[in-house]
Amino acid sequence: MLEQRQVVAGIPPGVSVLADSGFQGVRHPGLCLPHKGSRGRPLSEEQREWNRLLASERVVVEHAIGGMKRYGAVSGIYRNRSPKMDDQYHLLAAGLWNYFIN
Repeated sequence: MLEQRQVVAGIPPGVSVLADSGFQGVRHPGLCLPHKGSRGRPLSEEQREWNRLLASERVVVEHAIGGMKRYGAVSGIYRNRSPKMDDQYHLLAAGLWNYFIN
C-alpha cells in the first residue's frame, strides 16, 4: 500500500521524517528510522540513545493520533456526501484535541 500511494516519493528533499519500525526496508535520505537489534547483535549505547531520542519525539505524534481517535475522526466511517466537510471534520477533531492538551 505504501508503494501504491507513493508516500515516500512525495517527501521533499531536505525534509526529515521521523518514522517508526513499520517503515523498515524503505529507502529515502530523509527517513529517520530506529535501529533494530537482535540476540546475536545487541544495540550499541549510541544506537540505544538514538532510539530513545526518536521515541521521545514520536510519542507526541502518537498521542495526537490517539486523541483524534477519541473523537472518531480517524477511526470512524465518515458518511457525509460533501467533500469539503471531510476536511473540516478532521480539522475540528484536531482543534478539539489541541484545546484539550492546552
